[in-house]
Amino acid sequence: MLKGEGSQDSLEQRVLRFIRDNQMLSSQQNLVVAVSGGPDSVCLLHVLVELRRELDISLHVAHLNHQLRGSESEADAQYVTELAQRLSIPATIEQREVKAYQVQQRISLEEAAREVRYAFLDQVAESVGAGQVAVGHTVDDHIETILMHLVRGTGTRGLRGLQPYTPLEYLGHSIAVVRPLLAISRHETASYCNHHHLEPRLDVSNLSLSPLRNRIRQ
Repeated sequence: MLKGEGSQDSLEQRVLRFIRDNQMLSSQQNLVVAVSGGPDSVCLLHVLVELRRELDISLHVAHLNHQLRGSESEADAQYVTELAQRLSIPATIEQREVKAYQVQQRISLEEAAREVRYAFLDQVAESVGAGQVAVGHTVDDHIETILMHLVRGTGTRGLRGLQPYTPLEYLGHSIAVVRPLLAISRHETASYCNHHHLEPRLDVSNLSLSPLRNRIRQ
């Protein structure tokens, strides 16, 4: 069981405990929050806004328009821009030609999107003096990742799934990814957004670029 999982406290207090139990963040740090506009990342941002004084951290929103969903991608970017403004959090909103990068590198669309996204997040983190990027992965993503590893036959190492803290030096980036919602379910993030009238965009977590992950979700 992940540290911090299973508590009956409020979602915010469970996330706070999970962050502290896993020594995820340091006080007085600047943290980049990757926000797609879906329920998971919107919940993450709102929770961190609620906890930022107690954690003694500053936040910066990062949103990348992958230009893969046409006008929907534009609407996602607009939603995140307005949400950050409403919460008084500085934001970097940019777009990249992921399909062009895919053709150039001769890789899958899933790989291209991941590489472009992390390069963008690394760039934003460096520009604002942050060493970590928070992403909205939930316990559902953790379980799906383990199942994907089992299907692919990656061995016992794959059973670890997603981790609360993951340095990305092996990908050539200087940042680390942190996952404060890793003990929270996708159902809970949607309920949290509904309770706080956040009205997130279409749940992009169900529009994964990984065919295998989509099959597991079904």
